[in-house]
Amino acid sequence: MRVWVDIDNPPQTRYLLPLARRFEAAGHEVTLTARGYGDTLAILDSEGAVFEAIGSSFGKGLPRKLLGLAARARQLSDFVRRQPERPGLVLAGSRSATLAARRLRIPSFVIVDYEYADLLVFSASGTNILFPSVIDSARFRRHGISRERLMPFDGLKEDISFADVDFGSVQGHDFGERNGAPRILFRPPAEESHYFRRESRDLAFELLRYLAGNGAKVVFSPRFDWQIRYLESVPHWPQEPVVLDRPIPFVSLLKGVDAVVSAGGTMLREAAYLGVPAYSIFRSRIGAVDRQLASLGRLYMLSSASDFPRIDLSPRGCLRPLHGESHVADDLSRVIIERASASRGLRRASRV
Repeated sequence: MRVWVDIDNPPQTRYLLPLARRFEAAGHEVTLTARGYGDTLAILDSEGAVFEAIGSSFGKGLPRKLLGLAARARQLSDFVRRQPERPGLVLAGSRSATLAARRLRIPSFVIVDYEYADLLVFSASGTNILFPSVIDSARFRRHGISRERLMPFDGLKEDISFADVDFGSVQGHDFGERNGAPRILFRPPAEESHYFRRESRDLAFELLRYLAGNGAKVVFSPRFDWQIRYLESVPHWPQEPVVLDRPIPFVSLLKGVDAVVSAGGTMLREAAYLGVPAYSIFRSRIGAVDRQLASLGRLYMLSSASDFPRIDLSPRGCLRPLHGESHVADDLSRVIIERASASRGLRRASRV
């Protein structure tokens, strides 16, 4: 079967590439497309992936997002039609790809680990939803997604991301002399997302001032170049911040810091999964995966400045991955092919 994989943003490279490699290992041909958004293309280049770049950032605001989504869906449809063989499925990180798949009558699959994301397009496009079983499936059904299209799995998305990683062979990234200062990886809010709340940004400014005042060395990982201006909210930095201006392999990055602060997102859950102290300043609705990680003592919610002293500024201990050997990536790649094959068989039978 020809498998089409579409990547929409940098975090999706973490879990979609391991699945794409498993499709290839099983003998399927893989076509990879990606949107030029953030560091997505640079990460794919660093991984040696062969891909077609289609589309770019949609910009802020709902009208621009809708126009961009529709335009990229058309671009993807045109790209697929030009191929010598139509894919038997698309595993997507983007709403554009699921709309294109609907138009092309190709089964589509997405992995969702935040149940409060906007599900309207996935519902309208008839997409199959793979999700950690810790999420209540009723949330998806309330959005018109039928039980038949829900595919829960035991484990977390991070089981896929870390499936091929030999943690012992990865060295922590060298950020220079420590000088006794704790290294805190700081990820600002996703201000272009539909679930962004201004409270997250305000809390981020307060926290940066707190970290500077306590002698921390901040490793700043902006989602957008203009977010570097966040650092200007601090009048004086005793420890000069490090601004990440290029992709760093994510395990090496996490092994090079003592803690992670983020307004939700993949990087935060990856840190929590590995046992790196993880602190969330996310001020929208907390999803089931984050609640589970918090209940295990791997993720801490910071809701106001009074919570900042909870941040452990001491050197980090050894990594403690949440799960040992995981077969989630192998299992999902197999069930996706099985579901797509069954769908193709039904379509053929309906034409007889």
